[in-house]
Amino acid sequence: MKKARPNSVSVLPTHSQFKDKPVGSSSGAGTTARWTLRRVILGAGGLLFVYIILTTAFGSSSSTGRPPRATRPEPDFYRDVQLNNDKPYGNHDSGRDDIRIPINNDKKPWSDPSNNRNNDIDIGVGAEEVKKPEPAKPVDPVVEDKTPKQPEQQQQQQPPAGSGSEETTEEEGEDANTDEEPEVESDVSIASRKRLSTGVTYAQVLASTRAEREYAIALIVKEANQALKSTDVYSVTNKDQTAPSNDIHDYLSLSKYYWPNDKSPTGNGLPYIRRDGHINPEIETVRDYRLLRTMMREVHIMGMAYHFTGNKSYADKCAMRLKEWFLDEATYMNPNINFGSLRKGEDLGARTGVLDMFPIFRVFDALHYLKQEPTWDPTLIPRLQEWFTRYVKWLETATLAKVERKGNNNHGTYYDVQIIGIYLFLNRIDDAREVARSALENRIDRQILPNGRQPEELERKTSWYYSVFNLQALMTLARWGDDLGVNMWDHEGPQGQSIKKAIDFLLPYSLKNGDDWPVKNLKGFDMTDYLKCLQIAWNIYGEQKYLDAITVLEPKVRQDMVDGKIKTISTFMCDMSTLMEAGQRGGQGMIWHWCLT
Repeated sequence: MKKARPNSVSVLPTHSQFKDKPVGSSSGAGTTARWTLRRVILGAGGLLFVYIILTTAFGSSSSTGRPPRATRPEPDFYRDVQLNNDKPYGNHDSGRDDIRIPINNDKKPWSDPSNNRNNDIDIGVGAEEVKKPEPAKPVDPVVEDKTPKQPEQQQQQQPPAGSGSEETTEEEGEDANTDEEPEVESDVSIASRKRLSTGVTYAQVLASTRAEREYAIALIVKEANQALKSTDVYSVTNKDQTAPSNDIHDYLSLSKYYWPNDKSPTGNGLPYIRRDGHINPEIETVRDYRLLRTMMREVHIMGMAYHFTGNKSYADKCAMRLKEWFLDEATYMNPNINFGSLRKGEDLGARTGVLDMFPIFRVFDALHYLKQEPTWDPTLIPRLQEWFTRYVKWLETATLAKVERKGNNNHGTYYDVQIIGIYLFLNRIDDAREVARSALENRIDRQILPNGRQPEELERKTSWYYSVFNLQALMTLARWGDDLGVNMWDHEGPQGQSIKKAIDFLLPYSLKNGDDWPVKNLKGFDMTDYLKCLQIAWNIYGEQKYLDAITVLEPKVRQDMVDGKIKTISTFMCDMSTLMEAGQRGGQGMIWHWCLT
């Protein structure tokens, strides 16, 4: 028998229905039970209908505090909050006043550094900014604004002060303050963009860096091996003539720009006369100058070779050379330069002779490496410090030295280079710092014009050479200033004088091989030393013009090295040291001197 079709209004059968009515039964008792169930359902439905009508008419009781039944899902307050122009709160659309979410109208995007809790934490650039909906502007309910819409640019223009226009209301002022501030690009993003713009992969950087390092070390070791083989005696006693003092231990050198007088009344060439720019070969008859410079250069180069190779032979030879020149009883030098740059026929040297000792900082650089050798004589450095304590006393008090210190050209600058190096070696840090500070005025302000000219150097017959030569000294002082907390790189004098302007003045002439150079110049425009200055300038200032000039000049200088016109060197160690330590107080870089002098 086919089952009856269910009624249009039905509910799921309860457990009692399955219990009281046997499956498939069609007796009268089953019919009566179904009608009883319908009555119950209709009655409950009627009661529910009456409740809904009453609730709609009178609303819910406010005393209960219970919200009305929601007709849609509760809003997400981080997405559905609407701003209320009259209150600093945002309310959801239920119309209730007791649940309100505070809105921070001044909240700034994370990419704004000023929004960071800690200003030195940079969230970075590139994250999506979530913009707040702009509050709706109040509309005048009486007068409708029918003014034609102006272009956006004109709408943003503000009336001039005092023009009689309507004053900005407080609300409008608040709205103006909520305008988004321009996004500030982080240092990381800027650096990343520059890094990618080079088009060089990091693998290429590593490969070229290693190749340059190996090349530089190979040149250092080659020269150090030559120094290792030398058996000459480097001493002031190794000369055929003595100073006017008749003490063989007194240093003696001849003034290179002074020549015998062809019109001498006595016929012996006295007094000597000056011929600037022309070196008298007679200076080579006294070897003290040449031996001193050779000793300083070789100790430096062997010290570097020891650092990179660990070869004890270099350290031993350096110790022997230092003892030979400064300490050994038979060969030592007296701690003064009373007879430097002597002009024949005179009893005392010239102030310019003080310059002979300026590269001594190379020796001090080497000692930082050499003292690491386990077999190094622990008494050697203290004995050298004792010698230089006596020598620096002469630098501070001798008449020749004091006159040299007052020089307004490269002689005064290199006096500072020399004495700062000695002060640092003697741990007289405050004295070294004072020299660096005084150099701001005495060397930069007085020696450089606002346009970058160095007038004292331009007066020389070899004006290009001396302009670069003094610039090298200024940059050497500036690099020491980094270690001493004196910023000479960015210093500007009262009229804008600066090291950077001195570099820039020479730049256009370097690219034209000296064409249009404003003054007389002998012996051409060699770019070797100026290229070194440009490389340092690029590392310090980072301006593209320096890199562009290096791109032009470096191949020319390298070709001169290949052709044997100039000595083959590498400035890689200098450049790397400058990059790592320039501008950082306390760096006390050792290798960087190799580049400048």
